[in-house]
Amino acid sequence: MTGLQADTESRLPLVAEALGYAGGVLAIAAGTYMARDLWPSLSTGAVLAFAAVAWVVLGAGGAAVRTTADPAFRRLRSVLWLLSTVSLAAFTGTLADQVGKFGPNSTTLVTAAASAAYGAALWWRTRAVLQHLAVFASVAVLVGTAVGRLDPHAGAWGPGLGIWALSALWGVAVMRGYLPPVVTGYIAAGIGLLAGAQLTMQVAAGHVLALATMAGLLAAGVRLRQPWLVALGAFGVLLVTPQITARYLPMSAAAPLAILAVGVALVGSAVWLARHRASSR
Repeated sequence: MTGLQADTESRLPLVAEALGYAGGVLAIAAGTYMARDLWPSLSTGAVLAFAAVAWVVLGAGGAAVRTTADPAFRRLRSVLWLLSTVSLAAFTGTLADQVGKFGPNSTTLVTAAASAAYGAALWWRTRAVLQHLAVFASVAVLVGTAVGRLDPHAGAWGPGLGIWALSALWGVAVMRGYLPPVVTGYIAAGIGLLAGAQLTMQVAAGHVLALATMAGLLAAGVRLRQPWLVALGAFGVLLVTPQITARYLPMSAAAPLAILAVGVALVGSAVWLARHRASSR
């Protein structure tokens, strides 16, 4: 094999990946065009047929990709299967809403359950990042909607607490090695914890939960040596602290001073940790 042939073959996975992405983008563009301009005038059967064809074709296309040891092929398969999952969600949602005449909550429950089950099967085969995130997002929507349906008068704090609890359990499962890849699992759990805590902040107890979540993410990030968790904890500080000070210290100079104090304390802790780490080596 000549050097030119070897170079050409080494580029084939990237070419295939690029073509696959281009085809996926065109499929998304076609779907967006239909949803914007044609969807209202399309019959339910046409919408279901379009979503079903996209679901099956993209799923079969991902299954047909020979991943071998090349990461480009693995990424391509993961993207195709993510688009297939989205297409299944569109099919299930249309079926439940237009044919089954389900209400909004029931439609969301059915759609999230179908996406979670399908995504979990794909994740079980691949352990891929996108499939992991798709499953977590589907399960989080499923749990939040289910809790909201059990108590429609609870407001956002009930679904938020459900999502928070799911995310905490998800993080424990990741830590024990049940939900790879590890970094992706921690990021998903951290985002879910912040989102859940944010939804609970309509009640006073939610503020306590949000503060505990921020501290927990920062501590877990240091303990597990996961910088993404530390970053999420810091983002939580930025997100939550102004809300708490605005509620308990409205129209007061103490509010910005409290935010400044928190920032100084965090910077001081970071400097102390850095110096302690350097001196212990």
